[in-house]
Amino acid sequence: MYKASQAALVAALIVAAHFAAAQSVSSSLGLVVYPTQNQAASQIAADEGECHAWARQNTGVDPANPMAGVQAPQAAPPPGGGASAGRGAVRGAAAAGLIGNIADEDAGEYAAAGAVIGAARGAKQRQAQQAQAQQQAQAQNQAIAQERMGLFTKAFSACMEARSYTVR
Repeated sequence: MYKASQAALVAALIVAAHFAAAQSVSSSLGLVVYPTQNQAASQIAADEGECHAWARQNTGVDPANPMAGVQAPQAAPPPGGGASAGRGAVRGAAAAGLIGNIADEDAGEYAAAGAVIGAARGAKQRQAQQAQAQQQAQAQNQAIAQERMGLFTKAFSACMEARSYTVR
């Protein structure tokens, strides 16, 4: 019996040392917790741990990975579905062929050159559209993660306040 209580004491000291060395849950969430009933540091650490587990279970949010279990929006393909280079080539060929006719030159050569230039412009435009869509998807993912972290923080705060702490 005596050895069991010693083992429990050693385990409690290890846990307390771990919490003291690590950043507290509240500070990792950007919160300040004040013990209104003069709770000991070990009690604060235990309450924070229990509230962290409770908030995680009740919100489904893991603060280490707030997007876990969420289907993140993907970047939508740009309008036109990939025909930008082809359309650019056709437009470039038509415009350059017209210029070749007006200049009394070989319209075919002008059209070929215009097609190459138009295809390059179309491909570049599609890349820009894809980059913009990717940025929008990333911004949306960040907004979702922030919203989920806000939900977790509210739950954690409510739990700590119910245990007689002031949380800001």
